[in-house]
Amino acid sequence: MSMRFFKTICFFCLICYFPGIAGIIAGTVTNAQTGKKIPSVLVIVSAPACTAHTDQSGNYSFDSVSPGSHSVLFSHPNYEATFIGDAYVSGEEKKQLDAELEPAAKATPVDRMVVRANAFRRPPDMASSTKIITYDELLRAPGAIMDVQRVVQNLPSVASGGDKTNEIVVRGGVPGENLFLLDNIEIPNPNHFAEQGSGGGVISLVNPLLVKGLTFNAGAPPAQYGGKASSVLDVKLRDGNSDMVLGGVDLGVAGLGFHAEGPMTKQSNFMVSATKSYLDFIANSRFNTEAVAVPKYWGAQARLAYNTADTKVYANGVYGDNSIEIDNADSLYGTVGSTILSGGKVYAVGATWEQSVSKAVSTSFTVSGVGNTFDRLEYTGQDTVYKNTSSEEEQALKGQIAYDFPGNNRLMIGGVVKRANFDIEIRQNSDTLKTYAGPGDSAGTVVYDNNGKPVTEESAAHGADVAYKYGGYISSIVRPASRIRIMPGLRFDAFPYIKSVTVSPRLGASYMLSSALEATAAFGIQYQDPDYADIVKADFNRGLKPKNIMIGIGGLEYVFERTGVKCIIEGYYKKMSDMPLDSSLLLSNASKSPAERFSQSNTLVSVGKGRSYGLELFAQKKLTNEFSWSAAYSLSKSEMQDMRPGHEGEWYRGDYDFVSMVTLSGGWKKELLGYAWYQALKRHRWFAMLSWVMPIGDRNEISAKWRYLGARPHTSPVYDQTYRRWYVDSDAALNADVYGAYHKLDIRWERRFGFGFLQLIYYFDLQNVYGQKNIWTRIYADSRPAPTPVYQLMFFPAGGIILGF
Repeated sequence: MSMRFFKTICFFCLICYFPGIAGIIAGTVTNAQTGKKIPSVLVIVSAPACTAHTDQSGNYSFDSVSPGSHSVLFSHPNYEATFIGDAYVSGEEKKQLDAELEPAAKATPVDRMVVRANAFRRPPDMASSTKIITYDELLRAPGAIMDVQRVVQNLPSVASGGDKTNEIVVRGGVPGENLFLLDNIEIPNPNHFAEQGSGGGVISLVNPLLVKGLTFNAGAPPAQYGGKASSVLDVKLRDGNSDMVLGGVDLGVAGLGFHAEGPMTKQSNFMVSATKSYLDFIANSRFNTEAVAVPKYWGAQARLAYNTADTKVYANGVYGDNSIEIDNADSLYGTVGSTILSGGKVYAVGATWEQSVSKAVSTSFTVSGVGNTFDRLEYTGQDTVYKNTSSEEEQALKGQIAYDFPGNNRLMIGGVVKRANFDIEIRQNSDTLKTYAGPGDSAGTVVYDNNGKPVTEESAAHGADVAYKYGGYISSIVRPASRIRIMPGLRFDAFPYIKSVTVSPRLGASYMLSSALEATAAFGIQYQDPDYADIVKADFNRGLKPKNIMIGIGGLEYVFERTGVKCIIEGYYKKMSDMPLDSSLLLSNASKSPAERFSQSNTLVSVGKGRSYGLELFAQKKLTNEFSWSAAYSLSKSEMQDMRPGHEGEWYRGDYDFVSMVTLSGGWKKELLGYAWYQALKRHRWFAMLSWVMPIGDRNEISAKWRYLGARPHTSPVYDQTYRRWYVDSDAALNADVYGAYHKLDIRWERRFGFGFLQLIYYFDLQNVYGQKNIWTRIYADSRPAPTPVYQLMFFPAGGIILGF
């Protein structure tokens, strides 16, 4: 961050500065089950206490709210009360604070109503393994660097794929099994530097400043969610400001960006943002001495919304472009090529129309188009070693009709049609197999087959085609008694391209044992179609089956009302089948030819089986006065069944079998606006000009996260000195080696200021504070008889500023 940038901030502080004396808290209250707006909701704002009721459109507003944090209570006789404990207003700001209330099983007369508000919400159609994360929690989560995917890695069910990726790996699964939705648009991989066949990348394309909140489910979701085997991350964006045009700039780990929002007409609004990276500076800084590449990327995002009493239409667009160049890769990692170029593009566009047809009937339609390109080139001089120029696109039309019955029961019926067009081009240059007499032999002797031709090793996947997918579901929420909620559902999916038709039952249930104790359970079968790149590797792969995951979950949730702490204990069992395996794994070393011994086959077979089971503990206290914290622990076992000859039926550790995972996070905030000495200090203009170096602010918060993952297993290949190649011994135990335990500490320090209409947030995210050398993987290059370790993120100080006005 340059001095010119800080001088600009100081200029804005001077021209916008005047003491902030009052703000506004306003929002809309809706039914969490139907999305309809609720009138006559009692809204209470603390310190000082004042009340209001929502109007016929579900809107409320409090003017002249003093700067600082406020607690807000929403209550209605027909709904469960909701409590938001940290609604922060900075200066003369309008705080948009929307709320969703879950229908109560039985209405309570006003004169008998005792309000027991719950700060921990869960969607009405989800029973187990679900977490709602608000915008404020996303913004200040330590270690997450404001990434919508990294923020869920605090949960006991989630293991990270590594510090350098935001991949979500859930309960013994593998990368690529998470369903990501942005305002009802399914996006296969919404990240910069997306990894093909996965759902992760370096950093998310989604601007967190535009996010309203997100919902994460770790298994057996309702029937409307399909296509992925493990989990769901459903991100909702907020509406733009409907009163005035606002904007700002932000500088952080994602880059330098701007954002703007405001009204277009009386009933419509917009939001736009764009970000450009500056990581070329960080990559070459003294804090990251192991950096060998300069990542470059930019992204843009926009949202338009139109609202009436019965209709809501919103359209979204996201685009990202990225590239990276690695020089001297051969000397660093032992690769054949000396230069590696990698990058790609990602886009997602879509629009949703939600209509309240009558008091009982509502509809929703979404049309969308998404796509990813993957570009990778490895070369030396004019010789290309590896090339990947692939694109994967999907266009979808989704529709749903919902009917609300008396007693807060609901029935939803929906369907989806997808058109997939993919063009896969992955080629690795052929390499002639040779034998070497000894260390001094540099030329080697060519190996010939029975026909007298040199044995070569070549890997390729090529294919371009158009395919269609179809799906439909029926899902419901049933409340047979005041304490019981049941969520049955059934889903079917068809992928004619591989001649696949699947049926997926889903069932969730909850039972309130008392006002503080709830029992939950869920069961589901989830299917996931093979990746397009796997299908085109060989004609045989058109017979691959969808991956099949069956999971059962049971748990207890208890809320300590006096302290505001929620504790959850859950157990689960997960069975996996029809997983794709490389057919060469089914051959013994004795039956393999020299070429088969050192290379994988393009032919895949759907015979893989696995299982995962475990116990998870989670406790959380949301931020109310000064403290917040969470603690997560997972004890689990993930195993795969060995299908190799002579090992049939044996079980070995899965690739993400960490056994034990611990995540501890906590934060402390202190607000100084109530102190006379600070108010006197803030009246000075120099204080505004030097706010970026001041150690204190209107609101000060420091938080930390410590994470531990048990030793991750892997299979170490063997180096053959005769052929000078690495290979996996088909007769040796799989995943018998480990990388070593992982642990690191992340700290976040944040200061907030309000100078009239100008709002400032300064923050520092310190990653891996004590510099633990966590190994990510090892590269086994044929040119080297010893592996090259690749470490995860070392100590990495990231900071930023968010300026809004």
